[in-house]
Amino acid sequence: MMNFQEQQKLYAQPLPSTRTGLFFNTFPYPTKISPEAIALYIAVHTKPGDTVLDVFGGSGSTGLAALICEHPTEKMLKLAQKLKVSPEWGPRNAVLYEIGKYGSFAAKVICHPPDEQEFQAAAQDFFAKAKNELGWLYQTRSADGHDGFIRHVIWSDLLFCPNCHAEVAYYDLAVERAPMKIKDHGRCPQCLFQQKIEDFPSQLETVYDQLLGQTITRKKRVPVLVYGQTGKGKWVRPVNEVDWSLLQTIEAELKFDRLEPQKINWGDLYRSGYHTGISHLHHFYTKRNFYVMSKLWALTDHYSTKVREALRLVLLSYNAAHSTLMTRVVVKKRSKDFVVTSAQSGVLYISSLPVEKNIIVGTERKLKNFAAVFQYIRQCKGKVRVLNQSSEKLALPDQSIDYIFTDPPFGGFIPYAEVNQINELWLGEPTAQEHEIIISSAQNKNVDTYEKMMTKVFTEMNRVLKDGAQATVIFHSSKTEVWEAFVRSVAAANFVVKETSFLNKTQASFKQVVSKVSVQGDPVILLAKGRPKTADPRAISTLDEAIQSSYERKIKDTRLIYTRYLTSCLEKGVPIEMGAKEAYEYIEQRIGVLTGEQSG
Repeated sequence: MMNFQEQQKLYAQPLPSTRTGLFFNTFPYPTKISPEAIALYIAVHTKPGDTVLDVFGGSGSTGLAALICEHPTEKMLKLAQKLKVSPEWGPRNAVLYEIGKYGSFAAKVICHPPDEQEFQAAAQDFFAKAKNELGWLYQTRSADGHDGFIRHVIWSDLLFCPNCHAEVAYYDLAVERAPMKIKDHGRCPQCLFQQKIEDFPSQLETVYDQLLGQTITRKKRVPVLVYGQTGKGKWVRPVNEVDWSLLQTIEAELKFDRLEPQKINWGDLYRSGYHTGISHLHHFYTKRNFYVMSKLWALTDHYSTKVREALRLVLLSYNAAHSTLMTRVVVKKRSKDFVVTSAQSGVLYISSLPVEKNIIVGTERKLKNFAAVFQYIRQCKGKVRVLNQSSEKLALPDQSIDYIFTDPPFGGFIPYAEVNQINELWLGEPTAQEHEIIISSAQNKNVDTYEKMMTKVFTEMNRVLKDGAQATVIFHSSKTEVWEAFVRSVAAANFVVKETSFLNKTQASFKQVVSKVSVQGDPVILLAKGRPKTADPRAISTLDEAIQSSYERKIKDTRLIYTRYLTSCLEKGVPIEMGAKEAYEYIEQRIGVLTGEQSG
């Protein structure tokens, strides 16, 4: 157990949780927290040999964190020194409950890795076979006729002009170079009709779907730019007859023998019209990339169980983020060309300029990171159990856990089961959505359902946690009703708030970047067993107090001020008065007044 002084130091200031580093970047997962940040909480709250529980295990970050407490990284040591805490480093054990099929699969592989030498030898053999069998699918030529390979291809949606009905590529309407820009308005090249590009209707096409054995209607797309490599020289050129010839061969010759179509279980992310023609997994890929992915998946069967699962995790670590048409381009200031980036986290979004990447090249590049993680983890002696089960009922004895670190779902922030289908359907079994704790109209789960399910989990946490032990919970939401549900579930399970802080994420997630009401900096809440006290109305923490104290500390970021307000309410056991949208407007107004008073 940790002492009170160490506890105060740990929660006295925000803990940085960078979205970088070996353990974070090996594979993506929505709202993932740095294992190195989690490890510091574990090391300070426990002693070597203790057992840590995570009831929302995700992709295994808490398991990794428990293991690396035995061999702390330089980043962990520097962070401990900065916070002036002195944890006793050494092996910890962990129990992870995760309902998601992909998350639990990733956690099992990463926390129980294969021998790194066996893995590297098998991976070398795997990619040699892949290149020999499938490399021709990415072969091409440069503009001057030299043989090379495709790095990626930019495709474009086809639209049609509502005035003259001519077919026009989104790329031709929207893209402007020197400087690089994606425009909001476009002009039809045929009749010169001009309007907002979003008002140009999509061109649809009817095609025969070989896997479904029937015709489907889908959005029509064409390739526009090929990015290739000859030797060490990289190049880009417009699509030409070489590319069209290869695509015609792919269309005519590639057959999906003995491959069953996998239906997408659409929910809250489905948008009528936008997702036209996307009913099954293969519709998220070009025919080339779905064929390559299916062949690579089958090829993993040639190896031992541990190596096979590790190779499959390598494939899945690249799959949803890079192998599908959800891969995208962005335009950055002063950039001379598109910047290719991964799929947007937490959504199933295909842009009007989707990117088809070379899966073989991309996945092979990930081997170095995986091998390094496997080598690091195999030296750790701690034990990690991963259970692919709901945490509403834990198969653990009373008072058997020394510490809990967990990151629950934030209401309806991300529909994990729906998003993770892109990986889970390759594993053969998607997540059972009836046990998913979420606010979802598609699943008929409202905030009351969410609260009841969360209360069951917190009650189980209280049961298995040893007397005197504590639980650190990461939670945020921009909605007052979600926060209130969280607070009520904590109280109903006989937990009280002992300390609060927040994780300072140095790079926000996509959903935090685009949301006008996101909460940057996830509140960190330390819970202990006990009956909540009735709040004293005179002690109610107001938003004005949070603004004033933050302003005096030269903090003017509205999201950070709102986070401080939330944690203050939790510490004092008082109602949360405002949701993020309303609060942000008020904070900006008050900061303006305070700034004016100081300057005046």
